[in-house]
Amino acid sequence: MSWPLVKLSEVAEINPRLPKNIDEAQEVTFLPMASISEQGQVLEQEKRILGETRKGFTYFEKNDVVVAKITPCFENGKAAYLDCLETQIGFGTTEFHVIRADIEKLDGKYLFYLVWNKWFRHLGERNMSGSAGQKRVPSDFLKDLKIPLPPLDEQKRIAAILDKADAIRRKRKQAIQLADDFLRSVFLDMFGDPVSNPKGWKKKLLKELTLKLGSGSTPRGGKEAYLEEGISLIRSLNVHDNKFVHKDLAFISDTQADKLKNVVIEKDDLLLNITGASVCRATLVDNDILPARVNQHVCIIRAKKEKVLPTFLARLITSSSYKQKLMQIATAGGATREALTKQQVESLDIIVPPLDIQEKFMSIVGKVEKLLKISELQSQKPLFNSLSQKAFAGEL
Repeated sequence: MSWPLVKLSEVAEINPRLPKNIDEAQEVTFLPMASISEQGQVLEQEKRILGETRKGFTYFEKNDVVVAKITPCFENGKAAYLDCLETQIGFGTTEFHVIRADIEKLDGKYLFYLVWNKWFRHLGERNMSGSAGQKRVPSDFLKDLKIPLPPLDEQKRIAAILDKADAIRRKRKQAIQLADDFLRSVFLDMFGDPVSNPKGWKKKLLKELTLKLGSGSTPRGGKEAYLEEGISLIRSLNVHDNKFVHKDLAFISDTQADKLKNVVIEKDDLLLNITGASVCRATLVDNDILPARVNQHVCIIRAKKEKVLPTFLARLITSSSYKQKLMQIATAGGATREALTKQQVESLDIIVPPLDIQEKFMSIVGKVEKLLKISELQSQKPLFNSLSQKAFAGEL
């Protein structure tokens, strides 16, 4: 079943104005951008006096929907339904758009899930205006946006289903975080702090423990040269701490890949971001995306497995103390952009416990990851996104 489409401005007010003759002595809630998470939640609320806050900020009220207008906050999903607002009136950053549903036509929670949908973000990204790094979603895009409008009771039913699916998604994310915290704790218990080395393990330079260490380049033509399918090109976007992210995975032709034959990824290679905002993030490659290459922002670290196991090395580099050490190296010298050179990476000192202890740790990591997979925690098509797409297509 497909629902009728209506302009959002026909069923909601876009960026409403603060009413006149309002009590300026009343307490209001203030929400900076940092208080809205990419998971659609309000993280913290600050109290201010209205008269001291009204100028230079964006006005909203309880049960409004706020959505970030500026890149990359918009694309990352910073939005929230303000049913939890602790005061009736609030203010926030000017980088918010505010959408107030006509409650006789549009359910507020349904509206939130609609603007927190990948379809909406994709359209908004295509309609952004402004210079690079300062692009914003214009208010006219929201006003003219055509949305599916089922009957109000059906909107509430859809919102209730998505509420339950989102609760499951949040629990899954919490489980993943708990598993990561557990493995960090196990690592410290078995090996101690890899920087201070309280257990007195032997140390070696990273270059002594690797078969290959180096980064690649971006093919001629940049993004315009990427294909729908082909050889995987791993970029810093794909490398998070102990997590390979498939989103935004680029693909290049065989001809382009041949020009990067010095950075052919092999099974179980460790990937380390060496430049930019995500510098020092590291993870093992997802072997399912091979064959693959890396660009200039990602360094391949191929371990000599008879000396150090990739799983151990990945957890060492992403431990809190070692990450801090890497960041100090990357920001040393007052450079305007954080970066690690090949020589700096080669010269990193690494504790080298006996292989049998590393293997025991790797076994524990494997069991935890198996449990996560059994629970479908790492599914590439999570329940929430699937239900969301069906909901707004009238298929629930």
